[in-house]
Amino acid sequence: MCRVPFLDDKTMTENTKKYNGWTNYETWAVSLWIENERGSNEYWREQAAEHRRKAPTSPQVLDELWTVEEAARFNLADQLKDEISDGSPLTASSLYSDLLGAALSEVNWSEIAGNWLSDIEDNAEEEISSDEDFFGPVISVYTRTHAIDDGVLVDVSDTAKEAGIKYPTALTIAAWADYVEVPEGVEDQDEQGRLWDILNMFRFATMQSKVESELQFTVLVKNDNTSPKPVTLKAICGPGDTPEPVITIMLPNED
Repeated sequence: MCRVPFLDDKTMTENTKKYNGWTNYETWAVSLWIENERGSNEYWREQAAEHRRKAPTSPQVLDELWTVEEAARFNLADQLKDEISDGSPLTASSLYSDLLGAALSEVNWSEIAGNWLSDIEDNAEEEISSDEDFFGPVISVYTRTHAIDDGVLVDVSDTAKEAGIKYPTALTIAAWADYVEVPEGVEDQDEQGRLWDILNMFRFATMQSKVESELQFTVLVKNDNTSPKPVTLKAICGPGDTPEPVITIMLPNED
């Protein structure tokens, strides 16, 4: 009886369908080949990092359907499946193309994606450790929480929730000073109302635009005793102290 090369009954059975720690032989083989070839390894490492970077602002995360980790894994898995399947050299219908298609259909793309994402995280931790060995331990890291405690950012998350914004939200102190604080002598204005206008115009702008990590929007602000005038603000959505999304509203020239 002919046997398929490299398939060892000791490491793979019909019941468990496990091969060298992977779901099956097909998954292991795809992972092995794309990882061992230098150009492919560098390409998929870059793609994994890009999916990790974009995950916090993916539509499914913003709609609270997926976690950030799920978004990175699922989107990378889809790209792996599409590009590797489309790269098949067998395009004409034949016995061999059917067998190749059947093998690819058995691949656990999500498992491969998760392995790549875990690998880039491990490498990042190793780089931090290496830096500490060379330069000494990191004395401090300035976090979003520190920025709020120091007054660099003003946390407005409670009001944002009332306005229908689901993620933690803050304004830079510059944006707060220019457009939330009421200038001396200006009548018929209060901070809560001015903040409410900013948050509502931001929410309205997000409903009218494509999902992006950065968005500019316009709000009418009364900074003197004449009629309100349009001003532009910028909102950035991305990971804060954790991978979960946070929103920061700032002046257009701020980073």
